[in-house]
Amino acid sequence: MVYNILIFILSFVLLGLAAHWTVNSIAFLARYFKWREFVLVYFVLVVGAAIPNLSVGLFSSMQKVPDLFFGDVIGNSLITLTLIAGLAALTNKGLRADSRLVQQSSLFVIFAATLPLLLIMDGNLSRGDGFVLLIFFFLYSGWLFSKRRLFEHTYNGEESKTPKTSFLKSLLGIIFGIPFLILAGKLIVDSSIFFAETFNLSLAIFGVLIVAIGTSLPELFFVVMAAKKSNNWLALGGIIGDVIVLPTFGLGIIAIFSPIEITVFSTFLPLFIFLLIASIIFVWAIRTGRKITSQEAIVLLSVYGCFLIYEIASRVW
Repeated sequence: MVYNILIFILSFVLLGLAAHWTVNSIAFLARYFKWREFVLVYFVLVVGAAIPNLSVGLFSSMQKVPDLFFGDVIGNSLITLTLIAGLAALTNKGLRADSRLVQQSSLFVIFAATLPLLLIMDGNLSRGDGFVLLIFFFLYSGWLFSKRRLFEHTYNGEESKTPKTSFLKSLLGIIFGIPFLILAGKLIVDSSIFFAETFNLSLAIFGVLIVAIGTSLPELFFVVMAAKKSNNWLALGGIIGDVIVLPTFGLGIIAIFSPIEITVFSTFLPLFIFLLIASIIFVWAIRTGRKITSQEAIVLLSVYGCFLIYEIASRVW
């Protein structure tokens, strides 16, 4: 048991480090080639931050336990909308949402966060459902790029003093980071199967309560650091993008290759309710006050706290 706990903890440390190397390396290459800021944020930081989750999804699918990835994704959405958004807002004494693009994008959050749960109500996230999720992702991406004039300007990051050296370093970061991500993903899946069987938990619920916390660390790091630097656009863009990309693109891809079955949907009903509440509060704060205030941040954190208390209490009693 002690051995498995150590492997489980170390796999998340490895996942976090590998994700940090990979995302930072990709971000540097984007700056090096002077990609537009919207490309950097949406495809590099948001999709890049989803890499740890996708590595878990890959091995979940290969080992015929895709429900673990389903739990990871849904739990990640709840954590992003409550814990990450709340901490980011408290860090900067509120997150301003003056950008019209951010306000409009927030409307997609409720649908993207809850769509996978609606599709799996029949107990199965089929290949057809996977295509539905991918269609939603491409529709949002197409809409986002149609608005690129609202925020299309070259990224003004700090230029490296030794661009050639940094360029090679970034390439090595990607080359070595991805294999470590894959290794960490396999270790997490293996350990999750062991603990779920040991404590008599479904893999999906274990993914919600445990795995999602570990795989959310890259997003937490990026969003909080952006908020700390008063870059509200990046922080909110990261939150919204993460909630939209992973449940649609990530789950869509995995469902097509390995359909996901949830035998007892009632176990996910509380999560569905808390996720719906969190997404409504998040969107309401952005659309009405154009800012997530410190008070609203505490409310979001409280939603996640109430969810944890409910899950623990329901399993103890």
